[in-house]
Parts: sequence; C-alpha cells; structure tokens
Amino acid sequence: MLRSQAFSIAEASHVIVSPSCAIPTSLHLPRRSVSFPTTRPRLRSLPTVRKCTTCLAFDFQSGKGMSGFHDVELKVRDYELDQFGVVNNAVFASYCQHGRHELLERVGMSTDAVACTGDALALSEFSLKFIAPLKSGDKFVVKVRVANSSAARLYFDHFIFKLPNLEPILEAKATAVWLDKNYRPVRIPPEVRSKFVQFLHHEESN
Repeated sequence: MLRSQAFSIAEASHVIVSPSCAIPTSLHLPRRSVSFPTTRPRLRSLPTVRKCTTCLAFDFQSGKGMSGFHDVELKVRDYELDQFGVVNNAVFASYCQHGRHELLERVGMSTDAVACTGDALALSEFSLKFIAPLKSGDKFVVKVRVANSSAARLYFDHFIFKLPNLEPILEAKATAVWLDKNYRPVRIPPEVRSKFVQFLHHEESN
C-alpha cells in the first residue's frame, strides 16, 4: 500500500502541463488614454478699490471720527480739591463731561433737547488715566473729539493739559450710547448724523 502511494507521487512529479493549459502570469488589460485640459480656468477679476482722498473726517457710516479737537478752557475752584490739596479724581469726570456737552452744542445738538424727545445719550463706558495733579487756581484746557462711531454709539477722546505750558494732566476715553424711551440702544437719528456732517463741512471750508 505504501509502495503504491510513493509510486503515484513520483509519477505526479513528472507530469508535464501543456502550454495551452498554462496559467498566465500577467494580465494584459486594454489601456485607455486619459487627456487632461491644458487650458486653465479663468478666474473672476475682483474690482479695484480706489482710495478716497476727499472723504469727510467724520463719517458715521464708515465709523470714522473727527480729526481735530474742541477746546474748553477752565480753572480749578477751591471746592474741587480733596484733603491732599489737589483736584479730586471724581471731578475730572465732570471736566470731561463739560467738554463733551460743549462739543455737542457746537455741533448743534443739545443734551436737553435730546431729553425732551424722550431719548437719551448715556455713558456706557468711561476710563481715566491720571498723569499729573491740578491745584487751586490752575488753568487748564479740555480737548475733546468724537474719535469713532457705530450705529448707536459715539466714542470720545479727552485730553487735559495745564496752561500755559500744555503739561499733560489726564487722558480719558468714553463711550456714549443712544437710548430710546425704554432705555434700549437704538440707532442714532438721521438728523443728528446730518448735523455732524454739516459741522464738518463748515470746519473744512474754514
């Protein structure tokens, strides 16, 4: 039995496979030529932006502010001093408020007139940077401008200098928001914007 199995294996090792039954070692698939576009897609050209050299210095829509300052000269009074003999810190906020009101009146907008309509122009932020003190009898100037704006807010810059040498005393920034009768922020009325633009036209013509 074992001998017959060995013989069969030996015979199997001498089996010759005909070429017609041979298994192909590689496959030959038809090739398809792939062509890529040689032209690049056209890109849409962006419009060129031109610089405006004749724009107003104060433009509510673009959020710009005044380039110049409105000056208000004041003098320190005795009751504005604290126990150290210098102007109390809280009094400087009143100086800045006085400068803002003077600027708005010069533009043609009174805070009392705004209050009569039921609206309000209220401060939402106010920051002070104290540089040097003021004493009784000192003369100084408050410089104020609208530095920037948004739909419902005005951003003010304040500077206080001691006269006559213009010694820096204080820097301050304030944000005023326009409120309706329910004390909710609303857009600044068009007539107020128009007054600012007219004011700047007048300033530039002079």
